[in-house]
Amino acid sequence: MQVVIIVTPNHLHFEPVKLSMQNGFHVILDKPMAFSFEEAKTLKQIAEETGQLLCLTHTYTGYPMVKEAKKQISEGKLGIIRKVYVEYPQGWLSKLEESGDNKQAAWRTDPNKSGMGEAIGDIGTHAFNLAEYIIGLKVLKINANINTVVEERKIDDDVTVLLKFENNASGVLFATQIASGKENNIKIRVYGEKGGLEWQ
Repeated sequence: MQVVIIVTPNHLHFEPVKLSMQNGFHVILDKPMAFSFEEAKTLKQIAEETGQLLCLTHTYTGYPMVKEAKKQISEGKLGIIRKVYVEYPQGWLSKLEESGDNKQAAWRTDPNKSGMGEAIGDIGTHAFNLAEYIIGLKVLKINANINTVVEERKIDDDVTVLLKFENNASGVLFATQIASGKENNIKIRVYGEKGGLEWQ
């Protein structure tokens, strides 16, 4: 065995990653890297000390057409990027699912297990990563409206974010888990001076 793949709930990432690297295994880890910034810095340090690889995955960057979109943009086929729309609607948390026996809903909507953000942390990060990955530009500024729609929920379930990229392009990101009838409908539209592309 050469590598350990960790896909546990967010609050259970740090210890298995740490122990795996300290015992000679490379690690492939589904996002997030850790539960806190301090844990992430510790894991980075352990990776450097042990020489083990720590690979953080974001599912959607592996899709062939996403790779193709990135390639077309990096080759200048769209020209200078001007506008990005990225969205991730889900509907599975349209109701207070965590009040029943839904284990996924229970840990994902508990800030002590999922982290400080639910919709923004669980699926918004995928949308954000997809935008930066495809267009090859970093976001420099954000303006976010983070909202909790379902009564009695302890954490956000709906978010809209305005993005400003390093080339002055603007963007809009929305991620919601209250879009009834939607499952994993991630979508991105990118517009440049010469043309645009869309992937869903």
